[in-house]
Amino acid sequence: MEEKKSTVVQERGAVERMHPLLLIREVLRKLWAVVMVAVILASCAYVAAAQFYTPQYQTRTTFVVSTRGNSSSVYSNLNAATGMAQSFSQVLGSDVMKKRVAQDLGVEQIDGEISAVAIEETNLLEMRVTSDNPRMAYLITRAVINNYGDLASTVLSNISLEILQQPRIPTAPVNASNALHTAKLAGLAGAALVIVLLCVRAYLRDTVKSEDEVESKLDTKLLAAVHHERKYKTFRAALAHKKTSILITNPTTGFLFVEMFKKLRTRVEYQMRRSHGKVVMVTSVLEDEGKSTVSVNLALAMARKYRNVLLIDADMKKPAVHKILGYQDEEYSTLPELLAEKVALRDALLVDPERRLATLLGRRGVENSTELCGGTSMRQLLAAARQQMDVVIVDTPPMAVSPDAECIADVADAAVLVVRQDQAPVRVINDMIDVLNHSKAELLGCVLNNFYSADFTDRYSYGYGGKYGYGGKYGYGKYGYGKRSAAPDAGEEDAE
Repeated sequence: MEEKKSTVVQERGAVERMHPLLLIREVLRKLWAVVMVAVILASCAYVAAAQFYTPQYQTRTTFVVSTRGNSSSVYSNLNAATGMAQSFSQVLGSDVMKKRVAQDLGVEQIDGEISAVAIEETNLLEMRVTSDNPRMAYLITRAVINNYGDLASTVLSNISLEILQQPRIPTAPVNASNALHTAKLAGLAGAALVIVLLCVRAYLRDTVKSEDEVESKLDTKLLAAVHHERKYKTFRAALAHKKTSILITNPTTGFLFVEMFKKLRTRVEYQMRRSHGKVVMVTSVLEDEGKSTVSVNLALAMARKYRNVLLIDADMKKPAVHKILGYQDEEYSTLPELLAEKVALRDALLVDPERRLATLLGRRGVENSTELCGGTSMRQLLAAARQQMDVVIVDTPPMAVSPDAECIADVADAAVLVVRQDQAPVRVINDMIDVLNHSKAELLGCVLNNFYSADFTDRYSYGYGGKYGYGGKYGYGKYGYGKRSAAPDAGEEDAE
């Protein structure tokens, strides 16, 4: 076993690959996290941008530039306007101009910027004054107009400036806050970062992601890959949160789902015939891997072929079979009561004539489940079932959650491990496989449950890849299956 494990670890790097569809599904499953981070970052960026935003107001004054003397012409005026822009900007930005403007305004220094720009292909010059206060921008402009003549006359003696457009007090800032644009960029960056982190995390997660990885990562073989089946069959059912039990006897259940359980039944019964066993336990590593659904449907598939099939819900910590089969509103005695000798077998045993299935069910969790599973009553119950039944399916608790499954493994003939796609760590699964391999039950293989296509190249195909004794005083001979009518004769086997 240890050699096989080391071989698996050595080969894992060769078989590990990207599964794009699973990565997309991971992002869609965690889309709420992507949206939440994007909204938070966008909100923070918007607040920060708005907090640090300083509006700038600008006045504009247009001058007509012309040359003095008789040689004035349109060409010379254009050249003068073009050449004057830089010189006039120097004059306006000089310390002398700033001091004069500050004296006129009665302040120590002006709070604004002054510049001049020549309008292309015209003899017009535009003076721009920018400040974070609209009135201050206007006052600076008026002060410049009152003082520029004296300063410019010495530098620009041959140039004449006439005001074409008087300045006005600005009513709106010339610079946008860009808070909304910044928020959008921050939101997109946050969403992209979360998506990348989710994809990296999903890729590095050492789980079983495809059918090929069962053989390469796990110390067991694949019995069947049960594809995902929707619990909400209609949009109205989804709105009402009305789940439909996924059973192969339900006409709304998908064809591929039904065929996978026929395939599973065929492989299980083939291996059981070799070992002459009858009791098959179905377990998983973690909760919510779908082991109860697999147990019920495997029992239903067996019931279509064999006369006497018994389904036992031995998950006494969290029983779920009664909900899947629709018995939650019915009155019946439970398996824990039977094992504790509080009721007789005929009171606890239920049979569904339509499904051709006998059941021993639970209703709510009990604290002493480990003692009941490992007690004498359970051993006697399964021993008697081997004598009277064709197949016994036992649904057990998850192995990583409760030791009950290990107790059942010591009295069962075979075991089927349910592995949900991309959920339980490979290391933990292999540890549980070792436990089963060292028990009395023969591990037949695993069922890859809730399977989604992992790659774009995947293609679905049709078909296959004593006291509680059943005889004597409490047996089937005298009391039959229990409160309900006896099971009918087994019908014809499903067409394979």
